[in-house]
Amino acid sequence: MDRHYYPSWFQYSWPEFRIRGKRKRPAPHGFVVSKGSTHMAVTHQFVEFALNDRRAQDLLHWMSNINVPDEHFFQTLSHSPQLGVPGSYKGC
Repeated sequence: MDRHYYPSWFQYSWPEFRIRGKRKRPAPHGFVVSKGSTHMAVTHQFVEFALNDRRAQDLLHWMSNINVPDEHFFQTLSHSPQLGVPGSYKGC
C-alpha cells in the first residue's frame, strides 16, 4: 500500500545519513513525499509531465541524493493531484 510519509532519515541526503550532515530542504513545490512500488501503470500524459514539467524535474533533482529514489519519485508524482499532475491518484 502506498502512503505519504517523511521519515526522519529522509531529512538528510543519503551519503550524509550516518554522519547527520546537512539537512535537506522540504520537497519543492509542495510535493508530499510518498513511497511505493517501482512498478506501476501510468498514462501518456503522466509520462509527459514527469519528463517535461519543471516541477517534476525539480523534484527529481531534489531526490538525487536519497536512498531508493525510484520508490519515491513516481509515487510522489502520482499522489499529487493538487498540483495538476495528469493521471495522478485521486483516491477511491
